[in-house]
Amino acid sequence: MFERSKRLAAIVLTGAILAACGSGTSTTQPTTGSTNPTAVVEPGTDTGAQPSSDGTVIIGMSQSPDTLFGMESQSSATTQVLNSVQPVCITTLSYDYQPVCFSELPTFENGGAVEETVTIDESYTGPFVLNNEIVTDTSILTGPIELPQVKVTWKLVDGIAWEDGTPVTADDFLFAAELYANPGTKVASRFTIEHTAKYEKVDDQTFSWYGLPGYQDSTYFLNYAGGALGPEPKHVLGNVDAATIGGSEYASKPLAYGAYKIDEYVPQERVVLSTNPNYWGAKQGLPKITNVIYKFVTNEDQILQQLQSGEIDVVGQIGLSLAQAPSLDELQTGNEFDIQYVPATVWEHIDFAVERGDGIATPFADPKVRQAAAYAINRQEIIDQILFGKTVAMNSFMPEDHWAYPSDASAINNYDFNPSKAIELLKEAGWVAGDDGILVKDGQPFKVEFFTTEGNDTRQAVAQLVQEYLRDVGIDAELQFVPGTDSLFKNGSEGILAGRRYDLALYAWVSGPEPSTPLYLCSQVPTAENGYAGQNNTGYCNPDYDKVALESQSIVERANRLPLLSQAQQIFNRDLPTLPLYQRINVGAARKTISGFKLDPTSQQDFYNIETWELAQ
Repeated sequence: MFERSKRLAAIVLTGAILAACGSGTSTTQPTTGSTNPTAVVEPGTDTGAQPSSDGTVIIGMSQSPDTLFGMESQSSATTQVLNSVQPVCITTLSYDYQPVCFSELPTFENGGAVEETVTIDESYTGPFVLNNEIVTDTSILTGPIELPQVKVTWKLVDGIAWEDGTPVTADDFLFAAELYANPGTKVASRFTIEHTAKYEKVDDQTFSWYGLPGYQDSTYFLNYAGGALGPEPKHVLGNVDAATIGGSEYASKPLAYGAYKIDEYVPQERVVLSTNPNYWGAKQGLPKITNVIYKFVTNEDQILQQLQSGEIDVVGQIGLSLAQAPSLDELQTGNEFDIQYVPATVWEHIDFAVERGDGIATPFADPKVRQAAAYAINRQEIIDQILFGKTVAMNSFMPEDHWAYPSDASAINNYDFNPSKAIELLKEAGWVAGDDGILVKDGQPFKVEFFTTEGNDTRQAVAQLVQEYLRDVGIDAELQFVPGTDSLFKNGSEGILAGRRYDLALYAWVSGPEPSTPLYLCSQVPTAENGYAGQNNTGYCNPDYDKVALESQSIVERANRLPLLSQAQQIFNRDLPTLPLYQRINVGAARKTISGFKLDPTSQQDFYNIETWELAQ
């Protein structure tokens, strides 16, 4: 224990040094997509942005957009900037959904969504869905079948208009869907379009979506615009070749329907915005602040310096990191800044090898051993000593403030730190202490490989502590720090995770408003048969879990989903293929002269309510 205390002290000192140097932590996780480009503004460069004494609010970001044509963007920076110009039409705040462009969120309860029955026989033309697969050939049927078809209808808010005064209509949403379906448009996925039977205009302010017969979707209300974030101006782009939009002037200055319009965009430097005179919220006196500048600065250290000097007023998660907590806490002791730490949707966890893909036996095939490891790891100490106590431990694949988390907290075992319980479970599983303190069973010592990503100081510090906790109960975990893309997250059988060639692995998943139940389905175990495409890297497969998880996914009414989701989490919590560790933290800061800035755990837009911000005079 004395050695651990020394290590913890060293880790805390290292964190303070990293914060002082402005070094952030890696956010490597098993997701695909382009890397967000980094700004190249040199220190001291005049970006044209002035402090907020002139009434302008300056938002600092350490990344810059790849394009301002949101449909083709892979950049989080683009998402942040466009929120002020073309806000998402349904937000995802606090693990739920809220309408923005629409008068209400369409649901089955309020009649905005309905389910009709379609007969599929030899005379039916068009695709339909059977057993979660799209089918185009009715000859496979032995006779007529009846399938449900979901219809969803959205009604626009009154007064929504483009910045040139042209009303935003149903035609603009249907046009966005057409762009999304166009092969010339470079989009990441066309899943919604592929599962769409048709879109239909009801009137200028109302339109409907029809899903393919047999397609059940719990987030049916998000299927507007074919998967795009919102409408596109048909009166401007209707006669333009879709393949050319991304490289056109429009991609640098898209037409606004939100609170602000773009006055100037200097790539890698700034985006200058002013009030959109045709914003539908103007009747309520919105936006409160007239001018906004998004300023792109090279790194987080410069961001912090410019925040202190008054050159920047607001910073979100693309600009600050938890490594800067000591400096930020010092700022907060004064009267000038509001510093925010919000548990995020990204959560770190340890995967146990329930079944390895390379055929090698693993001690973690035994659920008692997995439970023992959970009791052996002091997650709260990790949070307090490495993460400055700013986050919370997780006990399921969903955070406790998620709408789908079991209402009865006692249904979930917290696996509080209890090494005596860990040793007891290991003994029940047949493991006995050897001469060197390492457990032995059937002549084999309890020695395993523990993988995580290299180049991530926080994650590596966590892994080192976990290694010590496990050693204290007789488990020898050999640390392997490896490249992310080229090793840990590599696709195919050669990938450590996809090939299931590990005993323990530390990395991150991302949660959201929709429960993450698909992660642990039997069908999601990566194998040669599915091209190693699944994400259940643990090899865990429990038909009882699959039954309730799949049923919960096929039910659209939330109230009916909750009992099933609770059961799924209880099975997961008992079987423990994964030990959730903690939620990462989103960090934000604003001058106290600005009111209204508030980070939300599930919003992809840090500045989702920017039109309501106020600036003290």
